[in-house]
Amino acid sequence: MARGKPGSKPGKRKAIPAKKEKERPKEATDDPVALSDRHVAEALAESLPCDLTPQQIFCLMSHWQKPILKARIPGQRGRRPTKQMLDTAKKQVKRFLAREKALGDESKVVKAFQLASGEPSLRFDWAFAQEKARNASLDREQKVDAWSECFAMTSGHTNLSSEIFLCGTKKLTQKALNSLLCHESLHNLARRYMRPGNPFFAEDTEHMAMALLGDPQLVHEENLDKVLKGRD
Repeated sequence: MARGKPGSKPGKRKAIPAKKEKERPKEATDDPVALSDRHVAEALAESLPCDLTPQQIFCLMSHWQKPILKARIPGQRGRRPTKQMLDTAKKQVKRFLAREKALGDESKVVKAFQLASGEPSLRFDWAFAQEKARNASLDREQKVDAWSECFAMTSGHTNLSSEIFLCGTKKLTQKALNSLLCHESLHNLARRYMRPGNPFFAEDTEHMAMALLGDPQLVHEENLDKVLKGRD
């Protein structure tokens, strides 16, 4: 081993800078914030095909709110969803859909879709919604999606062949998982009566109906101020 000359000062060792791990860019599913019901009512007043005021819509939302949908997402102290959690969510959604079906025209789900679509006569395929919820699956290996933009999705070549997939890689509470599965089961539930053209509604229309039922309207924390200023 090479040595320095006797009496010479030892050379200073340069500290090797530690490699900095690249920070993962913020994703839409990181710390999302739910808009208040007041702000949601104001937004719906501008979009619904009716002449209701924000206050009137807020009152409707208060009466139509469904606890299974009105949940904090992803919730606090959650964990990566398990098969047991998914089975529990399926049972909760099954009961919810059965209750709403039994109510017929008095169902708040029915009323919400009628208001959001502006069409008083709709048909509801409850059996289809039940089957979709029953066959829902967790994506624990990101084979379906990277889950950077959402926690759940309905996907398929057609509306009738669509399936429900839920994020299995990010922490969720049981209530959050119940809400997500319920939300996805309501897609493609309401249909226009048979007539030429597409019987299904656009996602935006379906999302307005769900918002009336208390479905959380999530915004990325960094965009919250921008969204709220747009409402002022």
